[in-house]
Amino acid sequence: MYRPLKLFLLACISIALVGCATYGQDVRQGLELTKQGQYTQAAEVFEKSLNPKGDDRLLYYTELGMVYHLAGDYKKSNQLLETAERISEDLYTQRVSDMLTTAMSNPRQGPYRAANFERVFINYYKALNYLMIAHGHDDAKAKDRALEGARVESRRIDMILSDIETQKGNYQEQADKEKSMFSKLMRIFDKLTGEIIDRNKIVYRNDAFGHYLAGMIYEQHREYDDARVAYQKSASLYENGYQEQYGLKKEITEQGWFDTIRMMQKAGGWGNEWPKLSRTKLSKDKRQQLKDFESMGHLVVLEHTGMVPERDEMNMYLTADPNTRQVVMHPILTGDPRRQLDQRFWFYALYADKGITDLMSAIYENRVIPALMQYSMVKREYLGPLWGVADKLGLVEVMKSGMRITVPYYRVTSYQGAGESSINVSGNDYPLVVGQSVAHMAVQQQLLDASSDIQEAMARAAFKNLTAHQAASLGGDAGAVLGFLGKIAANASSAAETRNWLLLPDQIKVTRIPLAPGTHTVTLTSEPVKGQKKTTTQQVEVKAGEMSVWKVRTFPAQNTQNFKQLGI
Repeated sequence: MYRPLKLFLLACISIALVGCATYGQDVRQGLELTKQGQYTQAAEVFEKSLNPKGDDRLLYYTELGMVYHLAGDYKKSNQLLETAERISEDLYTQRVSDMLTTAMSNPRQGPYRAANFERVFINYYKALNYLMIAHGHDDAKAKDRALEGARVESRRIDMILSDIETQKGNYQEQADKEKSMFSKLMRIFDKLTGEIIDRNKIVYRNDAFGHYLAGMIYEQHREYDDARVAYQKSASLYENGYQEQYGLKKEITEQGWFDTIRMMQKAGGWGNEWPKLSRTKLSKDKRQQLKDFESMGHLVVLEHTGMVPERDEMNMYLTADPNTRQVVMHPILTGDPRRQLDQRFWFYALYADKGITDLMSAIYENRVIPALMQYSMVKREYLGPLWGVADKLGLVEVMKSGMRITVPYYRVTSYQGAGESSINVSGNDYPLVVGQSVAHMAVQQQLLDASSDIQEAMARAAFKNLTAHQAASLGGDAGAVLGFLGKIAANASSAAETRNWLLLPDQIKVTRIPLAPGTHTVTLTSEPVKGQKKTTTQQVEVKAGEMSVWKVRTFPAQNTQNFKQLGI
């Protein structure tokens, strides 16, 4: 009687495995329109796709704030981002009050809370908006008001970063900790257990480029000593670990010190210090450049490239092994071969049995050959005394027939990384250097969240499956049907948190060029994706002794098939 119903519902599960829409799929049209420069249409799509009062309310204001920023409507962008900042602060201080609803459904039915680096970027773009408003004004008072707004935002960035650093520790504290005997022993044990990611080295502790932007704002405001402090903070962060953590080049560290020394010269009173600093921190060519900046104006080019990677969903299957009292977890590979490769990589890096201790366990359980051939695609967790607790709760019985969970991950092997960029002025080329890799930030944050993601996914699945199991215990045909329907619903509704601020750039590049006063034709040659060149030309006005800013956003062409491995 119930066989046709069962077959139909099993088919529904199969569809659900590949049919759950991610956040990126929900807002795809808005993203594509933004890339094409159709900002009015993009704004309309985001307004329809996201609810300003719902669980996606923070993303409603951040995505729209970015659209208006790119459209050049900096005032409207700041109005939206001001609301985003208030929402972010409220969500940051609130506790989750709807855990039951989330447990019975999925994380998308709870409010999205920004990652720490996303919180900083709200103020970063507000500051950048004010800076661009100031550049668009000839009226001195209006310009000063805009610069004061940028200055306030840079102070807010510093406050947020100070709070994060207090919680997470700074790079020097982490370096000192790594020298301790305990940390050395822990690294040995990590090797034994197969840990390939040192989570302490990928914590977002501060933001070197955020401080660099603050330095630019203070410099524009002619607060040269405050600019020196900001540039020096930026350079020190790059030097002490930020550069290495986010895969940046040494040139950005040198640029930070270069601008620190420039501000020492402008502020005065550092006549004994800056020559020593220039000899230890700058190359011969950079020391020569200092002289060029004394008499001329200069242009700062900020290029924001591409978009951060999207989060996807990976499914896993959990079963209980009564013989070994273990929970066994396998990935369910879905999608095309490249997507499956990403899922294999993510599962192996974060969850799979791969250490010496796992191999020894396999020997004792007489599964040596399978372990050697397939151990990277399985995770076995020994429950020990907790097995009895799980059994009493009914969890062992539930997992005998299998339980599906879903976790977020990034498709790192298909990340479309940007290539080189350079500026040409009067026949001279000036390379841009990457100052910020937002893509690295996003992936590293997901790596840090992986443990809590899988714990919460298991808790949600267990809660829903136990509820279905209890319905089945009512007995009779009705209980059987209710239990089966509950099991189907529990597995079909499994979903992961895939939301993030997708219109953030994947990289931010910078260069600073000394130029004579006057109007200059400036051409940016960029590779939004390696092998795909794009040129943009702009007329810029440079005044003696002053800084001009040219802000550019470059997107890759559609349907690009160029792939790059993202190092983590």
